[in-house]
Amino acid sequence: MAKFALLAAAATIGLSATALAETPQGAAALLDAHLDRMPDIGPGLAVVVVDANDILLDRRTGTRRVSTGAPIEADTPIYIASQTKAYMGLVAARLHEEGVLSLDSRLTDHWPDLQFPDGVDPSAFTLRDLLSHEVAISNDMITMLEAYVTTVDPVDYPALIAEFSEAREPGFEYANLGYNIYGAILETATGKSWQDWMDDALFDPMGWDQTSARTSDFSLDELAWSHIWTGEDGGWYEVRPKTDGMMQSAGGLVTSTADMAEFLQLQLRGEGPAGSGITASMMDMAQTSYAETGEEDGRNPYELSCSGYTLGWSLCEFAGYDIHIHGGGYTGNRTMMAFAPELGVGIAGFSNSDNQTGWAVSRAVINMFFMYLVEDEDSDRMSELRVNHYPERVARVLEIRNEREAEARADESWGDWSWQPNASELAQYAGEWDGGNQYLQIRLVLEGEALQAQWGDARMSLEPAREDLFAGQSHPFDSLEAFAFNRDADGQLVSFSWGGQTYTRRR
Repeated sequence: MAKFALLAAAATIGLSATALAETPQGAAALLDAHLDRMPDIGPGLAVVVVDANDILLDRRTGTRRVSTGAPIEADTPIYIASQTKAYMGLVAARLHEEGVLSLDSRLTDHWPDLQFPDGVDPSAFTLRDLLSHEVAISNDMITMLEAYVTTVDPVDYPALIAEFSEAREPGFEYANLGYNIYGAILETATGKSWQDWMDDALFDPMGWDQTSARTSDFSLDELAWSHIWTGEDGGWYEVRPKTDGMMQSAGGLVTSTADMAEFLQLQLRGEGPAGSGITASMMDMAQTSYAETGEEDGRNPYELSCSGYTLGWSLCEFAGYDIHIHGGGYTGNRTMMAFAPELGVGIAGFSNSDNQTGWAVSRAVINMFFMYLVEDEDSDRMSELRVNHYPERVARVLEIRNEREAEARADESWGDWSWQPNASELAQYAGEWDGGNQYLQIRLVLEGEALQAQWGDARMSLEPAREDLFAGQSHPFDSLEAFAFNRDADGQLVSFSWGGQTYTRRR
C-alpha cells in the first residue's frame, strides 16, 4: 500500500514500519496525557484502548446529557452510527457459516422478481456484494426512511427499490443501502429481524447487556444524548436519542465503552469465548477484504491509505501496518474505532457532539495513539497543533454555520420573512397529507403557536417565511427546506410541495 496522508498541516510526517519503540501501555499513557491537555471538548468524551486481554486506557469525561449533568459511565449506551456495519458483518459471517443465510446467494434467490434500473442486473450481485458496498444502485428514499423516519417493512423493499433506485457506476461506493437491503433479505429469509439476530448471534453470547439495536431497551436518562454547539448565548442544543424506528442495520446500535472494549478484544483474539459459538473462521471471514476501494490517496474519512473493505471494516495502513477502522457520525455525534492485528491493539473514541470532534477526537485520537505507538517523530508537534488550535477551529465552525444559515435566509425565494400568521391561521395548515406512497404520509400539527411536520418518527419545525411558504428545519444549522402550499380556486389549502414530492390533503 502507498503511505497515507494525515492532515494537510502534517503532510511532512515520516512513518516507517520499524519495530515498535513504545509499548501499547506507554502509547496509551501518552494519549491520555495528550487528552489531558486538550481544551474542553464537551459535553462528553470517552476513549478506550485495549490489547487482546487488558484495557490499557478507559477514559470517560463530561456528561451524557448537558441538561442533567449525568456523567458518561462505563455502562452508558452511546450511539455508534455506521460502526454498526462491523457488528452486522460479523453476524452475517456467522449466519453464513451456520447455513442460515449464504453470503454467496444472489439477490434474486430471495426476491426473484426484483427490478433494478435499466442496465443493472440484480441477479449479478450477492449478499456479500451488499455488505462490501458493490451493488451498483443508489436509493435515497430507502436510506432516508431507515435512518431518519421509520422501519421499512421488508415486504415493501422490492417495490421501493424498483420505484426509487438509480443506477451508479460499478464498483465500490460506501453507502447505507447494501446493509439496509441485507437486513430486509435476512428477515425475509428467516422470519426474524436483524435486531433479533444481533441479540441471538452476538450480544447474548458475548454477554453485552449495554449494547442494543433498540434504544427502547434503556431509559432516556441512561442514554447518551447528542449535542450541537450554538454559541455562548444558546449553549448546547440537545439532540434526542434515535427512536427504535430510526435504528437500522447500517447504523443502529448503542454500546458502552465496556462493551466496546470487549468487541475490540474479540477482533484481536480472532474468536469468541468458549460457548459463544463465534469461531475463528467466522472472524476471519468478517475481517477479510472483498472490495477494492481505490482510496490509497488518503481521501477518505480516516485520512489513511485505504485499499479494501471487509464485512464492515475499512482496511487501511498506518506506518506499514494493516489497520481495520470504521467511523460513525450523526447529528451531534462522532465516534470511531480501529484495531491493528499485527500490533495487537484496538482503540475507540466517542464524542456526543459534532463540534470539530472528528479533528480532535475520533479520527485524531486514533491517529495520535498509533503515532505514539510507533514513536513517530512528529507526534509531539501534532499534539501541540491539536491542543493549540482546537478552540479557534470550534469558533470557526460556529462562524461558518452561522454564515451559511444567514446566506440561506437571505435567498429571495423566502421573501422578507415578515409573514406572521397567528395560531388560528396556522391551524388551517394542520392535518394529514398524502405523498402517494404509504411511507410518504405527513402530519402537520400545531404545537403551541408553532407548526410542526411529523414524518414517521422525524420532526421538523416549520417557520413562516412568506404567505403559504414555510422553512422546515430539524435542528439548529440544518438546511432550510421549503414547504410551499397551494390553494384551489376557492382559496382552500389543497396540497404542498416538499423535497420534490407533492402532498395532497387527506383530512
